[in-house]
Order: sequence, then structure tokens, then C-alpha cells
Amino acid sequence: MRSWLRGGRTCWWQDVFGCRSLVAHVPPLAMAPKRKAVAPPEQAAEPAAATTAGIDKKTAAKPKAAKRVAKPKAPKPPLGPAWDASMRPPPLPDGTPASHILSWNVAGLRALLKKVKEVEAGTRNENIPTLVALAEAEQADVLCLQEIKLQEDHCVEVLKELNLPEGWHVSWNCSRDKKGYSGTAIVSRQAPLSVSCGIGAEEHDGEGRVITAEFSAFYLVNCYTPNSGEGLKRLGYRVEKWDKDFSAYLKRLEQHKPVVVTGDLNVAPAEIDIHSPKTNLKSAGFTPQERASFAANLLGQGFVDCFRTQYPEAVAYTYWGYRFNARGNNKGWRLDHFLVSQQLHSSLHDCYHLPAIMGSDHCPLGLVLKH
Repeated sequence: MRSWLRGGRTCWWQDVFGCRSLVAHVPPLAMAPKRKAVAPPEQAAEPAAATTAGIDKKTAAKPKAAKRVAKPKAPKPPLGPAWDASMRPPPLPDGTPASHILSWNVAGLRALLKKVKEVEAGTRNENIPTLVALAEAEQADVLCLQEIKLQEDHCVEVLKELNLPEGWHVSWNCSRDKKGYSGTAIVSRQAPLSVSCGIGAEEHDGEGRVITAEFSAFYLVNCYTPNSGEGLKRLGYRVEKWDKDFSAYLKRLEQHKPVVVTGDLNVAPAEIDIHSPKTNLKSAGFTPQERASFAANLLGQGFVDCFRTQYPEAVAYTYWGYRFNARGNNKGWRLDHFLVSQQLHSSLHDCYHLPAIMGSDHCPLGLVLKH
């Protein structure tokens, strides 16, 4: 109800109940004592705190919305045990006929030899043995090297620096298409029966990525698979051409003898083979296309992944980037492998890694095959 003065009379207009036409003129003598205007019922029902404090409804603080409770993250699948040398089987009894093979991406052979000299001079404190010392420690008959980054005119000088014992043999396959790039080599205690470079395809053979040595019981194929590159620029070449042609080459060799394949194959075949699978699905070496190609063109053609067969649940890596102390934190990739023809699977005694050996962003790995 509202009131106002009009011609000395007090007029009351009650609009609460919609009686807008009902107006009363009360004589002055009969006027009720003047009183404060009473708020209509709907206003009076409002909280006193808002009206007495004189706070405008528009500016009154709104109650804070309840914080959203984050959904609990799905638990990560448990990782298998971290691989270490204690998991290896006992050595074969003395005199047991066997082949001991080592493989190592050295990330530049001359760079490795320089680091070895620094260790010998006491200016570098790392576990970097000479290749001969490494072979002796592991009783290796053959040592396969990848990414040697040599040109043919470097080989004579490097051979002298290797200081190999008399009778040891070295075969090189250097990149012709690009200097200081790629390249593979095989060092053996005895000369192989034969050695060939490449896979017989001019499209692939200019970068020195494959060298094959024939021994009495098998062909040994040392490979440095092309990386798909930054931005996956070579992914199409890798999975559509290289992988298929390399697989066909191996199957041709198998028509004559079983095959041992080793080297930096530039693929982590499964999630267990990489420290952070979810964030690397578009990284070279772990794309779905590369893993599917590895499965189809190698495992699907009868070749056995020796390490994963022997240690199906063990977490182990062969490559660590140089940044963020990746090796110290063991955040790596299993990119380096030994694969064997199905015929040789029963001869497999041991496949192992040597992560304590420094000198490269890859570590050496070894294979022991019973004869």
C-alpha cells in the first residue's frame, strides 16, 4: 500500500492485490497517525540482510558455485619388472658350441673412439670400453655397429685406431648419398664366408644401412632402419617401401639359410617398449603405422623378437635421449633388436642389454645362440 498527499488529503492506493481503482480520501481529522510506508508483502518477505543493508539486488554477491570435483583418473596398468642382468640365464657350460653376437648403434664411430681416448686420459669419467675390451668381456664372436657415420676414406685410419687383434676382420658399408651419415659395419674374430652390402635395391642402398655376413649356420644381417624423421616426413617411404623391401630381402636369404637380424630397427614395437606411450603416438619410432609394419613385415613373416620372447613382461630400453637426464631417469625406448628365423628360435639361449655401457645414446645388446 502506498500513500501520498493530494489537496490536503491523504490518498491510499493499494496495489498489492490488484485493486488499483480503489482509492479512499480520508478527512484530515480522521487521518490515522502518520506511519512509515510498509513494504508490500512480497518485498517484506525478502531477507532482511539485503534490505536493511541497502544492498542493491543487482550488486549483491552471488553465492559461489560449488567446485567441480575432478573425476578420478583411471589407474595406469601396472608395468612389468625392470629388466636387469640378474634375470639372465646362467652361462652355457664351458665348451658348449655357441655364437655370441653384440650389436650397438655407436652414434658416430670416430666420436666414440674420441670418448674412449678421453676416458683413458682421465678427462672423462664414464664407462666406455674399447670395442675389443667389450667383445672380450662378452666373449663375442661378432660385433655389429650401426650409425658409424664414416666415409670410405676414413676406414683405414679408423681401423688403425680400433687396434684389433691379429686375424680379426672388419666389413664396412658407408653412406654414399650423404657424408657423415648412417653406415654399418661388422667386426668379427674370423672372416665371414661372404659379405654383401645393401638389399639389392638402388632406391635403398645409397645410405649404407644394411650389411650382411654369411657364417656357416646363418646369415647375419646388420641393419640401421631409416628413421621416419622430424614431422614424419619419411614415414610413407619407411612403411610403404623400405619395410616391405627389407622383409622381402630377408625372405630371399631364408631360402638358403636361417637369418639373424640385428641393429637399430627404429621402432618400439609395443607400449611396454617405451616410457611414455600415450604422448608418443605421433613420434617417429612409435606411430601406429610403424608398429603395424614391424608386426606385419617381420614378426608376421616368422621372425622372432628374441628379447621380448625371453622376457615377455620386463621393462627395458636401449635408447635414451640426451635431454632431461633421460638415461638417469630411465625414460627410454627399446629400438634395438635381435630377430631370428623361426628355425633358430630353439637355439636361443640369451638375449640381453648392457645399459651400463656409455658412449652413445644407445646401449649395446647381445645374443647367445647354441649350435
